[in-house]
This record gives sequence, C-alpha cells and structure tokens, in this order.
Amino acid sequence: MEFVILPDHPAADGVSARLPEEYRKNTIRHRSGRPWLVGNWSADAAVCVQAGPSKLVLFGAAHTTEPELPALLAKVRTVRELDRIVDRTEGSFHLVASVDGFVRAQGSLSGARELFSTSCAGITVAANRPSALGELRRLTLAEDQLAMHLLAFTPPWPLSERSVWREVDSLPFAHYLSLRPDGTAEPVRWWTPPEPELPVDAAAPEFREALVAAVAARAGTSPAIGADLSGGMDSTSLCFLAAGQGGRLVTVRRRLMDPMNCDDSVADRAAADLPAAEHIVLDKDTASPYYDSVDRDDLATDEPPPFIAVTSHMEDVARIMASHGVTRHLQGHGSDELAATGTAHANAMAQRSLLGSLGMIRAMRARRRWSLATTLRVVRAFPPYAEWLQRSADALLSPPEIESEVGWEPTPRLPSWASREAAALVQETMRDTAATKPQPMSSIPAHHEILRCIRLNGWIIRFANTLGERFGVSFEAPFLDDRVVETALSVRLEDRYVAGRHKPVLAAALRGTVPDYVLDRTTKSHFTMDTYDGRKRNLPRMREICEESRLADLGLIGREGLRRALSGIMPDPMHIGPLEKTMACEAWLRSLPTKIGPKPR
Repeated sequence: MEFVILPDHPAADGVSARLPEEYRKNTIRHRSGRPWLVGNWSADAAVCVQAGPSKLVLFGAAHTTEPELPALLAKVRTVRELDRIVDRTEGSFHLVASVDGFVRAQGSLSGARELFSTSCAGITVAANRPSALGELRRLTLAEDQLAMHLLAFTPPWPLSERSVWREVDSLPFAHYLSLRPDGTAEPVRWWTPPEPELPVDAAAPEFREALVAAVAARAGTSPAIGADLSGGMDSTSLCFLAAGQGGRLVTVRRRLMDPMNCDDSVADRAAADLPAAEHIVLDKDTASPYYDSVDRDDLATDEPPPFIAVTSHMEDVARIMASHGVTRHLQGHGSDELAATGTAHANAMAQRSLLGSLGMIRAMRARRRWSLATTLRVVRAFPPYAEWLQRSADALLSPPEIESEVGWEPTPRLPSWASREAAALVQETMRDTAATKPQPMSSIPAHHEILRCIRLNGWIIRFANTLGERFGVSFEAPFLDDRVVETALSVRLEDRYVAGRHKPVLAAALRGTVPDYVLDRTTKSHFTMDTYDGRKRNLPRMREICEESRLADLGLIGREGLRRALSGIMPDPMHIGPLEKTMACEAWLRSLPTKIGPKPR
C-alpha cells in the first residue's frame, strides 16, 4: 500500500499528474475538488468518513465504532481537535484528515506506521513511503546517514529518525504533519509521555483493556488471524487473546536448534491448550537458515533494513499464512521493551530514592557481575542528553567495554571494518547534532530508552511488512500500539520491577486469561545456535559480498577488515550485531534501482 498526501493548493493537480499510473488507482479529493489522497490501496485497508466539509481516512488496523466517527468528525473545527478521534481509535494506523482546507497527517508512536515528506512544485508533499516521493523528484543518498546505519544497535536519537535520502524528511516522533492551503507544512507535537504514577493494581486493568482492544483491532473483523507461538510470554499471550476473538487462529513457530531451550516445551503445552487453532511448526529441515538472504538484491524497502538474518524466515511465515487464508499476523515485538528494567531503570529508581532502590541494585549487580565502578555509574545522575551525545561522539572509536553500558542509550560503536571516512562522518554528524542541544524523548532516561526500543521495533515491523505485502500479509505488533505504550509508561517505576518475577505488569494484567505457566516464566531462550549455524552455512556467500561490497565502493568500510571478521569459522560474539547491520546495508544497496558509486573526491 502506497499513498501520497497533497495540500489543498492549486499545484496539487500537477503534482498528482506526475505520479505513475499504478500510484493513481485511488484518488480522494479535497472539498475544493483538488486531489488530496492519491495511491494504491485495497478497499478493506482504509476507513473513509465525511462530515460536512471535513474528511477523514484511517489506513491500517484501526478499530473504531464507524457510526460514531461522523458524529465526532462533525464537531471538529481545526485539525488539532482531531486528538479526540485519535484517542478513541484502537490499533495501528495512519490518520489523514482534511478540515477547512487544512490537512493533518500522522502515523503511530512506534513508527510502524510512518510518514515522510519532501517539497515538489513549491509545495510540501507527504507519503507513507519515500519511494512514492521518489516518483516526484530525484532522491540522492546521504552517505553520512548511511554510515550511521553501520553502528551497533541503532543510530542515537534523534539521528535514528533521519532519512538516508537528502531530500526526504521523516515526521518527528510524536508529531503530526500540518499541511496548509498555501502549500507550506510544519510538524506539530500531539503527544508527550505520561508521568509514571499508576500503581500496578490500577494499571493492570487498563493495560489489559488496551491490549485486548489492540488484538481486536486486527482479529475482530477477520475470519482468520495468524500469530507467532514461540512459547515466550509475549507472543504466547497474544495467541490466547486472539483465540478469544472468535475467528480462526493459525499459529506458527520455529523450533530452536538448542536442545536446552525451554521455549518449545511451553509452546507445546500452549498449543494443547488451544485445540481449536491450527498449529504449524517449522524445524531445522523446514525452516530457512539464518542469513539465507544475505545476497538478496530485491528488497523493496526505502531504507537499510534493521535485520537480514531472518528475512527468509519472515517470508516463509507470510507465505504460510497466505496459504491458510490469513491476511494479518500477530507478533510479540515491543513487550520486552515495555517491561525493560535495565540500567536506565535502575538509574531512575536511584534518582528517586537511593535507599529504596538498594535492593534492586544489589540484585542487578549480582546477576550482571558489575564492578563497584560500574555500580556507581548506574546510580549517579546521567548528564544532560546533549552532553551524553557529545561524549559518545568523542568515544566513538574506543574499544567496547566488557561490563554493562551505562547511559541514556547503548554506547554507539562502529565495527572494526568501518573506514576512517565513515568514522569521521559519523563522529562529525553526532557532534553537530549534539551542538543543537537535542532533547530526549522523555526526561526520564528509563522512558527514553523504552521509547527508543519501541521505535526500533516499529522499524522492524515496517520492514517486515515490505516482505509480507508480496503475499498479501500484514505483520502486526499489538504491544506497539499507542494506547498500549502509553499505559505501560504510566506504571510507577517501583512497580515495574519485582525480584524473581518476569514482566510483572503484563502478568498482572493477563492473569486469568493466559495460563499461569506462561505468565510465571522466569526464563527465556535465545537463537544463538541458530545464528551461528546460519552464519557457518552462508559464510561463503558473505565472503563473496565482501569482495563485491557496495559499502567499500562508497568508501564506508574496508574490505580487509571485513575479511578478517569473516575469516574464522567461530565468530567473535562482538561482531554478530555489527555484521548483521553491515550485511543488511549491503543487501539494501544492491536492491536500489541504480547502482550508487563512490562519491566524487
């Protein structure tokens, strides 16, 4: 699904005419008759409402009482007043409205539904994908932002929000885009993180209600719904919630290669407790190996993807779901992040009450084997965000620390194979950004870290959907929905951590609906053996990519450094994450319509 949003301006007709025919299968017009929404979407992908001169369209998984929408819209006099409709609509969606010639366009807090904009013919134009904007003007690669994608984890905020295309602006977090009749536009803040004030007894029912509604937004009107059934607390809980919606449930899971993993036994038991569902299990003989897609050159994505190792597996899931009549597939992304109680959470607790947090900090120190120096860094106040970003730029090329990272975000690190040019670009960009004194997403470091991870998961879902759309399947993550995120952030910090318990808020919310053996889990399996096996199988293909590296052609990595990282059968654990990012960038560069060569020197 692609759509372009145009202001109520005389130039809109000419801009719309520039779009290829496949982008003009659907057209919705302003009251003036000028084109407003132009794109390619199916009838069931959008909810369209009109009340007098105002129009509203919801794209995606939106659950609302449709007869109520016209009444709500009829009361709206300015685009700002649309907040009440946003608050009363469940799910994950794009909202686009035209009110008296003014347009409001927004996506989701997580970025699973994102918007981008550019200028064309003297007006600002927005779209849900940069590729649609690329049909209107020539886009050029921003090498400095591409270099940022080589960092372990993600680029630090707000660099994580920037597009790799120089002419494209991403809509800032928690903002909507206001397009005026004169063709200009500005982002407007519509949401701020709540204060963590709710005790768990009050928050649990609200969290349950929000999560049930999020699942209903996907499953409520579908004859069949798909879901991961990994055995983990997140996806397994979603399966039980989806089973209560009345539609046919189809689950899929991948058996881990590690014989000591504990997820499979829980998944087997859950499957037995969901006898009406159809359960599909992939094993080492039927599941695509990790890194099976490293040499892809057909990734239909507008930015370097967040992962490449499980691309083939995601396509397998989409293909299987499509063959079973499923168009929406649930995943548990975001639950771990909403329940996060790492160093940032310990710091927040220490800042509120050092004495009251000592028990938690002692337990975390013992479990993570912190030194006294690390423990002291955890409990003392973090510097202002801009100062932390400046320090991170200065330490960019320092060797990684063995102990836990302590700060607003994981410390940015470039891989050993990054070139000096790439290091200089990243360092300069981070310093320039720090000089603008950027504010964090929340003044509470623990909430900033949660929102950073929520944005990362939104990026993952956005990419997954470029894979699933080939099969007519949408990947959905209910834990990333706006109301679910907001409710989770409202919980008191001291109630988010209970020694010996895993995700106590989720457990309290779903007790009685999800079996206790799922909610009381304290263990979690990993894909380490699958990752190492896939790397070993596909090492020859990775080495070929190294010799033909597009990143090396651009001067961003050194082939010799990457060769060393790929030289041994047993990989350096420190290279696993950075290698994933590098290979994802390589696949993306190979998938671009035209080859991008080295920049002029």
